[in-house]
Amino acid sequence: MMPKRLAPAAALLIALASPSRADAPTPSFPESPTANPSVASTDDAAALHVNPAAIGARYDTELFGAWTDLESSDSRFRVIGTNHGLGLGWDDGPDGTGSYRFAFAGGEESMRLGTGMVWNYDDEGHMPGDVSLGAMSRPHPWASLGVTVDHLFKPRLRDGRTQRDWTLGLGLRPLAMVRSKAFEHGPRLTFTADVLMREDADLEQARLRFGAEIEMVSGFALSGSIEDHGGARLGVTLLSPRLGYHGNMAWQDNDRRYFENAMSLHEGEDKSAIGRRLMSRVVEVEVGGQLADESLTGFSLLDGGSATETAGALHRTLEAARRDPLTRGILLELRGVSGMAQLEELRPRIAALRAAGKPVVAWLPYGGGRGDLYLAAACDRVVAAEDADFGGLGLRVERRYWRRFLDDLGVRLDRASIGRYKSAYREYSVDSTPPADRQAIEHNLDVSQDLFVGALTQDRGLRRADVLRILDGRMWPPEKVREAGLVDTLGDHATALAVLGRLAGLGVRPATASPGDLVFARRAWTVPTRVAVVYASGAIETGSSANDLLFGPTLGSETLIEQLEDAFDRPEIEAVVLRVDSPGGSSLASAQMDRAAEKLKREAGKPLIVSMGGSGASGGYQIAAHGDRLYADRYTRTGSIGVLFVKPSIQGFLREHHVRQDAFERGRYMRGWSEGVDWDAELQAAADSSVAETYRRFVTRVADGRSLSYAEVDAVAQGRTWMGEDAVRHRLVDEIGGLEQAIAEARRRGGVPEGEEIRIAEYRRPRPGLLARLIGSYVRDTWERSMGLPEPGALYNWADDTDEY
Repeated sequence: MMPKRLAPAAALLIALASPSRADAPTPSFPESPTANPSVASTDDAAALHVNPAAIGARYDTELFGAWTDLESSDSRFRVIGTNHGLGLGWDDGPDGTGSYRFAFAGGEESMRLGTGMVWNYDDEGHMPGDVSLGAMSRPHPWASLGVTVDHLFKPRLRDGRTQRDWTLGLGLRPLAMVRSKAFEHGPRLTFTADVLMREDADLEQARLRFGAEIEMVSGFALSGSIEDHGGARLGVTLLSPRLGYHGNMAWQDNDRRYFENAMSLHEGEDKSAIGRRLMSRVVEVEVGGQLADESLTGFSLLDGGSATETAGALHRTLEAARRDPLTRGILLELRGVSGMAQLEELRPRIAALRAAGKPVVAWLPYGGGRGDLYLAAACDRVVAAEDADFGGLGLRVERRYWRRFLDDLGVRLDRASIGRYKSAYREYSVDSTPPADRQAIEHNLDVSQDLFVGALTQDRGLRRADVLRILDGRMWPPEKVREAGLVDTLGDHATALAVLGRLAGLGVRPATASPGDLVFARRAWTVPTRVAVVYASGAIETGSSANDLLFGPTLGSETLIEQLEDAFDRPEIEAVVLRVDSPGGSSLASAQMDRAAEKLKREAGKPLIVSMGGSGASGGYQIAAHGDRLYADRYTRTGSIGVLFVKPSIQGFLREHHVRQDAFERGRYMRGWSEGVDWDAELQAAADSSVAETYRRFVTRVADGRSLSYAEVDAVAQGRTWMGEDAVRHRLVDEIGGLEQAIAEARRRGGVPEGEEIRIAEYRRPRPGLLARLIGSYVRDTWERSMGLPEPGALYNWADDTDEY
């Protein structure tokens, strides 16, 4: 059965067809610089002559030059250049003939469309321009379909008006039908079949061409094709990672017709053993800033100007370096990196590089903090500048209390919460740290310190006492840090490269590349999308994701639910991963997202795996509670199961400044909502009762999702924030692991075969376009959203402890 995605191309072919005439001339396949010029499989620069839809499908950029020895001792020269979806070409043939070509294409694997134009010339001048259309669809790793329509506008040439030619091609890769081998072995064997039909020709005049390509070893391939009306081609291809040689011979009626040599230079690397040693290099990667799941910028009253850098790009770079046969080592330049949960997830990437025989050297040009040392400890060697600074490497948490200051202003913050550890906003209503808060802070400081010191002692083979001495908060010269064993060598950038070059076997001056150079040829026809990752980052609010003046970037319930619905509805997606990095927020929004996630996974019959990054606390934990399996990093702040309600009151300010306030109401407790009224005992009791009911629902939902009793959840709830391993012990989390482990679990539960190459469908925070930002309605909505404070009367599942330990 023809896949549904191929139907439009077939329908186009049928719709353009007209009644045939037996006296119409038999068409001929056009000349092309390849041994198997199928409209379904040709996807390098030669696609300019074969199917314009395939321009840019294999390489983003390519330069192709060919020289052809014809039978009559004449020659033809071809030059083709492509850049993404644009292609330019020039042919210079015998007897003053030639052509100029231009094409552009776009689309995705499911459907690519392209248009090509050619202007021919000879000794008598230029002929009218000719236009062709092309389509290509690759719905599976093993199937490809191409369609072209040549001479679209039937240009009148010197020998008369041309007729339209249609070509339909089918490509098959039988080795790619084995899902676990589709990406690695699928491209090694390709079969093609093309049929060419002229618009007014009889069906019996259709021409057929069958072809094949086999990659004998990596970088060496044989290809060929035969035609039913006579004629055959045979070619050989030699590919180094960035350079290729193509040679092919063509016969017509069993006589040799021509021999062609071609060279290509392309941006994307081909996997090949040819020339690999000569092109070996190390990759320099710069890492700095606060790492998070998403790159966020914004301003908030609580956090001031804040910005985070996405860790995803770094993960992709390190994985690409591991798979790249040319990359022999990595130089990590650490420039003040933080985000301990994200750094913990990067350390296995470094371990995988080292296991693959690719050394990693950390270079600290300015010294480093805890994050830099934590990541550097996972590397083979650590090099620091001779004037580097190392200081403040311990831990410190500060709590400031503002109750008396607010009293002086005549301002009060009324607050109701459940859980003796639920401390958010408590600094505005008390004068010192309560015992429960002190207990939680001290415990998490101990856990964080033990994790950090344990990693450094194990990775670097150090004594615990030596590491703790460097973590006492003093400023340490780099020589002392080296003597303590946290740094191996002092020197400059060249020193770090030399250390890496020797470890990688490339000498003291290895060739270098940047992450932008890790671009690979798209050899596989289709990399299927089997798993979706939906990112849930920021403070939780109802409505759409935006930026809040108080909390900064927010996670909107409507936005996340829409993304989850789309992920679960897509038939090709077998499992969904919910990646949570949120301290919580609106109780209502959290509950809505929790119920939507549970409902969607049940109705779709697909697994939902949860991965928690830096924070999966309070409302951030609630939206994760009904995942089939929950993962957290050891540094993840988890739990904080509790509810609070806050309301500022300026009654004292109004009284002190002689502002009279009259009230008219219906309802015994309506005064409790007013910002001009302090809560009395009756109002406090009413608020406590409402918060207690919301807390009961929260704990009940967690108990249901985690298959625990209410009492078991309540015992570890009470607003308490736990680090990752504590959360596992209390059964709030199933396993310690990062996003990669969650994706692996999603693959397993989704029935994706081990070893199958897949693409991840990512759902991130929507970013408005420039036009939307300029129009008035958007500006108004953004202003209103940015000026928002907590909604009056809203309950919040808000994590108390947002400090990074």
